[in-house]
Amino acid sequence: MFASNLITDSIPPLKLSDTCGRALIWMDELRVNALPVIDGTTYLGIIHKTDIAKAELNQVLIKDSEIKLSKISVFENQHVYELTKIVTLNKLDIVPVINDENNYVGLVTVNDLVAYFAESKSVYMPGGIIVLEMPFRDYSMSLIGQIIESDGGHILSASVSATNNPQKIEVTLKIDKVDLSRILAAFYRYNYTIINSFSQSEFNDDLKGRYDSLMHYLNI
Repeated sequence: MFASNLITDSIPPLKLSDTCGRALIWMDELRVNALPVIDGTTYLGIIHKTDIAKAELNQVLIKDSEIKLSKISVFENQHVYELTKIVTLNKLDIVPVINDENNYVGLVTVNDLVAYFAESKSVYMPGGIIVLEMPFRDYSMSLIGQIIESDGGHILSASVSATNNPQKIEVTLKIDKVDLSRILAAFYRYNYTIINSFSQSEFNDDLKGRYDSLMHYLNI
């Protein structure tokens, strides 16, 4: 998925001939903390709400304000992950999209990103979520998939993230089964560390305790 696929037309860019007061009103109405500024079709940068929230700038044109515009943007063919990185690092709720000629193409909002990830991670599909922690050297998605499929489940989406321990990773799985008890038991059998699970099974909270009790009983 590229940045160009998430462009919204609901938020217009500012022009150099707009006043800082008008820019501030737009930001308040649109509930964003910055807006792009263009000159014709050329992208100039973004202007931040904190830079124009001064009464003395209310009637001043953007071109006369001497406010330094932030040259933050993504190219239309950049991946959505890079776009997400820029949003996070710069604490923005919009990111302008440009082409190779530095022409303004549009922008992507944080809401667009959230909607994309909700759809791509199968958030709206029924099922359960399992969060595993493991040493990176032990990570094998094929083995994880085999464990889940052996109990009749299928992985709808999966993501890997870093932990405070550089030697370990966290794996989040969305599975097409609401009752995860059998799959969780299988992970325990394979000595996986389960950080959390979310489903409608009434047995999830005490599953590990019951599994440990069973194993203790079988070992007697």
